[in-house]
Amino acid sequence: MVSFHATVFILPVKGLYLYGGVGTGKTMLMDLFYDQLPCNWRKKRIHFHDFMLNVHSRLQKHRGVADPLEVVSAEISDEAILLCLDEFMVTDVADALILNRLFKHLFSDGVILVATSNRAPDNLYEGGLQRDLFLPFISTLKERCIVHQIGSSVDYRKLTSSQQGFYFVGKDLSDFLKQRFEELIGKHKAGPQEVEVVMGRTLQVPLAADGCALFTFEELCERPLGAADYFGLFKKFHTLALDGVPIFGLYNRPAAFRFVTLVDVMYENKGRLLCTAEGTPLQLFERIVTISDAQNIAPRTSSRSRRNDDSDLCVDNELGFAKDRIISRLTEMNSKEYLEQHSAMLSKKSSLREVAN
Repeated sequence: MVSFHATVFILPVKGLYLYGGVGTGKTMLMDLFYDQLPCNWRKKRIHFHDFMLNVHSRLQKHRGVADPLEVVSAEISDEAILLCLDEFMVTDVADALILNRLFKHLFSDGVILVATSNRAPDNLYEGGLQRDLFLPFISTLKERCIVHQIGSSVDYRKLTSSQQGFYFVGKDLSDFLKQRFEELIGKHKAGPQEVEVVMGRTLQVPLAADGCALFTFEELCERPLGAADYFGLFKKFHTLALDGVPIFGLYNRPAAFRFVTLVDVMYENKGRLLCTAEGTPLQLFERIVTISDAQNIAPRTSSRSRRNDDSDLCVDNELGFAKDRIISRLTEMNSKEYLEQHSAMLSKKSSLREVAN
């Protein structure tokens, strides 16, 4: 008798890549899904910035290994078989060059990816350095995830109630901001503090007390700081007082990128922002445009007036794409609902500390 053995091929479970405009509910949907899963599942929900910082930290630890990415992937898959990444966006060449190999290892280890992004997969890392080396990752991503667009034209964050008292527009408001900062910390005495970041690095905080930190814009966004520093800051502090946010343009483009990262990290950590700025959130980014926006700007009748108006225009696709998200988040973070939720969170933490003591 001849026996036949059928070979059964089990197709890998596909993940999900949600993309769409700002404030359309992508993160909310992912969080609802994540929270419904059993607690004993190997699952992890993390912001993309934080995830990549963690990957680079692990790579540093495994220097000298034949394939450190394989080791890092094995560690991540041991911790979580379901990986939920919020705000998937690639702006760093170091991230772009390792993503394809990293995720090929992760997918081989059985990891399922659920991600949110403002960009379609084909538009990730658009115009980036050595993008041709990044393109295989886009193919891998589309092969292993169902890609779905959240196509709403409504930014639900902007439907919240506006709140006056935490975002002040004007110049020379440093003394006023410090006064508001002192009202927040109450009887606590403010002084310099130090925050641990990653790999032994530290961040100096000029003035801090009772979970609140005070910086000038220059101290936090015009120095060579990045996501790791901002994550370290919000692991220790729940409120940031930031003095002197400028109008962004060509002359301060690097600072604009850092401010975008700072707001993303603050929002991810549900932080509270008390700040003074030269304009409203919309006005801060009026001079930042994408290439497409720049091409659509109507020519002025006078070449002289055009030179004067456009001399500080910053044409940058990544920054131009990010500005809608940041305007939306700043608007929500200054809303009555957001600030009430923040106060409730602080009250809950205070009650838990009292019970523990």
